[in-house]
Amino acid sequence: MANFPDLPREIRDMIWPLVPRENHPGVHIFRHYDENQKCMTEGRSLMHGDLFNGIISEPSPDKYFGSLDKDCMNENVSTYLTDGAMWNTCKESRLAIEKYFSQYKRSAEEWWRCEKRDSRGWDEYPVNCVFKVPSTGKGCFEGGCPYYLTVFPRKDLFVFQPDKLDGTDWSSFAWHLTKGDTRPAFQRPRHIAVEYDPEWWVSHGGNARVVAQLQEAVFALKNIEKLWFIDHNLKRKKNAPAFKEGWDHWESTNAFYARDRKFLEIDWRKSGALEGWEYIKPVGDSSNKFVDSSIWLARQLNDFIRCSQSFPGYPEHGVRSPTDYCEIGLLGWDEL
Repeated sequence: MANFPDLPREIRDMIWPLVPRENHPGVHIFRHYDENQKCMTEGRSLMHGDLFNGIISEPSPDKYFGSLDKDCMNENVSTYLTDGAMWNTCKESRLAIEKYFSQYKRSAEEWWRCEKRDSRGWDEYPVNCVFKVPSTGKGCFEGGCPYYLTVFPRKDLFVFQPDKLDGTDWSSFAWHLTKGDTRPAFQRPRHIAVEYDPEWWVSHGGNARVVAQLQEAVFALKNIEKLWFIDHNLKRKKNAPAFKEGWDHWESTNAFYARDRKFLEIDWRKSGALEGWEYIKPVGDSSNKFVDSSIWLARQLNDFIRCSQSFPGYPEHGVRSPTDYCEIGLLGWDEL
């Protein structure tokens, strides 16, 4: 069997377009550090990269998502690893990925007019163009060589693993992307996620305290579309009806693709929210009607937000308008 470099150029040109990820919203997982943290252990730091503002790194091995194959080790399932391999392998692969991620072209005069009008004036140019524009930048992994990453700010899911829930500077999660495009409409991620942890109820001093801490996140991230909670314990049933995926616009995105699984939205507002879903491990105490679950968390968080709109000083923010917070979303998962 011939090695890939030995194949005729025309054959290689036919193969390269099959390598990049499919046109689904991706999943990018990062460990997020406190601004004042001096020592960063494990993971390769991206703090010197020019794509992101903030101190982030690859997730450390103990934070990898559990492998779906019991015979395989856990690994980083971020989409940026697939794209990064294309950017960094060779000249041909870079040309192929550049072609794949080619940005929508419009005249400089049109873009200047849109930008001058106001920083949120993306409605002057096609929404689908904003949605599809990627940002690519070079990150310097700690102790490693420069590494290129590509993200779609408007449709990809950015999963952050903060050092701690209490005292986290949530506003630092909503950094602007600094490469690939300088127009305001293209810079801010729309979908940010954290992993739901059942231990929150125990380690953070009770249910109300957990919800209050996460309410801070919802207010701090008011300029994004949704703050998602990923529940690794909720899996789509094999015999469930086909899930209707929507990802043609950031407001309707309900499915995100990692390298080995996809994350799908669970409508926590519905009374039958878990129809078509199953818990991998039992949840909470069935004798307690306030079961500590991700569904319960989303509903309680929503109630807290509504109360903050109605009652000044509840719990400590004063009256809030609907523009002062982001939406809440819940994600389970399914196999690809």
